[in-house]
This record gives sequence, C-alpha cells and structure tokens, in this order.
Amino acid sequence: MFARFLALALWAALVPSVLAAQPVTPGLGTEGDAFQVVLAPGLDGRTLVYLADLESNAPINDASIDAEAEGWSGKAVPAEGPGAYVLNWMPPLAGIDLTLMVSAQGRDDLLLARGVAPLPLPPAPPAPVEHWRHWAGGAAIGAVLVVGAWWLGRHRAGAAVILLLLAIPAARAHEGHDHGAPAAEAPAAQPGALLVMAKPTQFLLGIRTQKVQSAEAAETVRVVGRVVPDPAGFARVQPSQPARIVSDPEFPLPVPGQSVKRGQVIGVLEPTLSTLERSDKRASLYRVESEIAITERESARQEALKGLVATKLVEDTRTRLDQLRRERGQLLGTALGRDLMRAPIDGVVTDVHVVPGEVVPVDKAMIEIVDPVRVRVEAVIHDLALATRIGAATAATKLLPDEAVTLSLLGVSPRVDALDQGVHAIFAVPEAQARNLRIGMPVDVFLATGATRLRMAVPRSAIAESGGRQVVFVRTNPETFEARPIRVERVVGPLAEIEGVKAGEKVVIQGVEQLKALR
Repeated sequence: MFARFLALALWAALVPSVLAAQPVTPGLGTEGDAFQVVLAPGLDGRTLVYLADLESNAPINDASIDAEAEGWSGKAVPAEGPGAYVLNWMPPLAGIDLTLMVSAQGRDDLLLARGVAPLPLPPAPPAPVEHWRHWAGGAAIGAVLVVGAWWLGRHRAGAAVILLLLAIPAARAHEGHDHGAPAAEAPAAQPGALLVMAKPTQFLLGIRTQKVQSAEAAETVRVVGRVVPDPAGFARVQPSQPARIVSDPEFPLPVPGQSVKRGQVIGVLEPTLSTLERSDKRASLYRVESEIAITERESARQEALKGLVATKLVEDTRTRLDQLRRERGQLLGTALGRDLMRAPIDGVVTDVHVVPGEVVPVDKAMIEIVDPVRVRVEAVIHDLALATRIGAATAATKLLPDEAVTLSLLGVSPRVDALDQGVHAIFAVPEAQARNLRIGMPVDVFLATGATRLRMAVPRSAIAESGGRQVVFVRTNPETFEARPIRVERVVGPLAEIEGVKAGEKVVIQGVEQLKALR
C-alpha cells in the first residue's frame, strides 16, 4: 500500500496540467428597430437563434420568427432556455444573407443578417516541445516505480531515502533555465476595453441595458441644507409655572416615536410652592370651604321655606354656591393639586426631556411633538447674488440614495446668520415625499439658476470603478460591450448626469459587476 501511494504521489507531481483559456467568439448578431438577434449555426444542421429586446436586452419568449434565405424559408421553433429558438437550417460555408421577420409583444420587426456562415471552431492550444519531455520522463519514472513496487514494499526503511533522492533532482533540474512560467492572469475590464459575452450568458446573468436619452436640464448650484419641522406641525410642551414631574400610572410619560392626539394627557405636574405661598393658598381654601358650608345650609333652609322666601333670594343663594365651588376647584387644581399637560397637536413624539421627580422651570421644553408629514427644508446660501434668483430646487441625501425631492421656495431670509454667515432659504416639501424624511436629516439642495444645457443621465447603478476611473458599459453589438470612461457631473437621487456617452447608446444598468469582472 505504501508503494502504491508513493507511485501515485510522484506521478501526480511530475505530470503537468495545461489550462488554456479559450477565447469567446461572438456570434452573428444583428439589430432592428425593436429587437436584436444572435445566430449560432451548429454542426448538426440547425441554427440557434437568441432573441432579445433592443433597448433592455431582456430575452423575448413566445415570439413568431419567420426566416428566409436564398432558396430556403422556414419558421423558428422555441428551444430550451430564455429567448432561444431553433431554425432547421444550416448556412453554406461561403456565407449567405438571412432575413428574419419577428413578431412579439405586439411589435413587428424586420432584421437582416448579412454573410451568415458556420462559426469556426476555436483553435486547439499548441503543446510546447518541452512538454513531451515531461510526459516521457513521467512515463519512464512510472515504469520504474511499478517495477520497484515490490522492493519498496519489503524495504520500507529505504522509502524515505528514495523520496529525498527523487525530490532533489526534480527541484533542481535544469537549474538556471526557464521552461515557461505560467502566463500572468489577464486584468479585469479596463477603461476602453471591448468585452465579449455570449447572449445565453447575458440572459443567465441578467444583463440589462437602457437607452441613453438627452434632455434639457437646469444648471444648478449645490448648497447644504437640512430638514426642519413646519411651524404649523411642531409643538414644544412647557409648564406654565415651576412644577415637579409626577409619575402617574394612569397618564405615563410618552416615549419618542409614540403617536399622540390633540388633547391627550402626556404629563402630570405638581406645582412647587414656597411655604408662605402654600400657607396663603391653604388659608384661601379653608375660607372658601367655610363659605361653601354656610351657603349650603342657607340654601337648604330657603328650600325648606320656599313658600315664605322670595324666589330671587333662593336663586342668588344657588348662584353664590356654584361660584364658591368653582373657586375651590380652581385652588385644588392649580395651586394645591396636579396640573395635566395635554398635547396641543396631532403628531409623533420626537423628544422627551424630563423624568419623574424632576423639577422643571417654565422655560424648559418638556416634550416635543412633530407632524411627520409637515416638514420643510432649510438651505444655507453664501452667494448673496444667487439668493435673489432662485427658481426651482431639488434635494437629495445619501440616507435616501434613490430619491430626489422636489422643493418649492417659500421665502429667503433677508438676514445673514451670525453663526454660518449665510442666508437661509425655506422650501416646502410635497406631502407624499415628506413621509420619508426625518427632522434634522442633512440634504444637498440643488438650486436652479435659470440657465439650461443638454445633459445625459443614467442610473447610478450603471457607473462602475475600473482601473482607477469611472466607466459605464456600452453595448456596441448584441454580444460586445465597451468599458467607456466617463465623467460624472452631478448625482441627483437615483440619476447621475455624465459626460462620455451619446444619445441613443445602450448602457448596462444591471449586471455591471459581472461585466466588470470579465477578463
């Protein structure tokens, strides 16, 4: 067993493995007004047809494809795989023009493929002459090992010596000579490189493209801003007098994020009074309670003598009794009792600055409430000339990378702020987009200056880093892509305005990383 293991180990060490990278040969592709087609003639008398949408590169299934060539016509039938069809036809070696009439998804297109011929077989990698020496040497050593297996099995003590003797020549053979180091791995896609990817592979990896459109866009200036609450949808709850926060199980303090309704009790206060103030209040309470007791007895006596006492006197006594009772309630409720704090608006609690037992002064904000759908954007402008000619504006933030918020100017302050030395502009936010914003969120505000220019915009997902530069992958043919270097002018929400592409070109927006790794 040991001899067999030794023979297999040495055989595996001496037999070279040759890995040849086979280049991808693009198929015969053509494009029409709505679709793109790739033809792959086979050796079995059939031709594979791959059908995709012209702009999105998505595979097209359930299509009707009629084909015509000189002296032949036929219809393609669906094959296995997305967007795959088969023509029972083989082009001649000299090549021939093929006309395809495609009907799918309510669209018709006529495509012409010129010079359709069988695809050439990829060339076999040449075997270096030195490799035959290695193969011959390996075979000879293998024969020696088979013959000497019996001896090694009976003399295991010498196995280690033989291994060492065989390893030294293998490690030092032809010292000083280079028998061909392995070729360096080709770098990933570099700016300006042309990349070939077969259409079935594109379908498998989900490569999708988008047609670049040119549009007039406003020249903008970027300034910093932040999301602030709308004054009509923001409230700070403060005590009307110095008081202590009371922990009441019936009315617990709210927590940030809790929704509250207008008039809902959100805190219980107990006024803090000095000894003298408390004595005065208690004396007033005792006086009122004494008067209430006297008035109640007088009212009861008048009710008993109702026929002998004037009606006006009875009504005056009742009125006086009601007044004294309200005065007692006022003393108990505000001076010696507890004060209930209520929410002034409907909204969500953003901050709670107090804890039970804390004594709060009248200038401290206890609880802050905001209406989340009523927010604004405040921008700081340091160019005073720009502040006077603001038109439209758009806000974007890294916290919401795929959203651009349309802003409406409400006003520009005429005062220069002492802290940031800028003029503050306030913008309104549409209610539908305000739900995604948060108070205090930093944003980039793009102010339109009135000038316009022609721009090309692509999704941010289409931009990749390659070779230290920013590139997009442009589909130049159905199976060929170009790593096009670009310059990003600005990014607004999910779109990036770039230079380096032309209107009508198809840019890859999905599967960018797969193309970037293509070698």
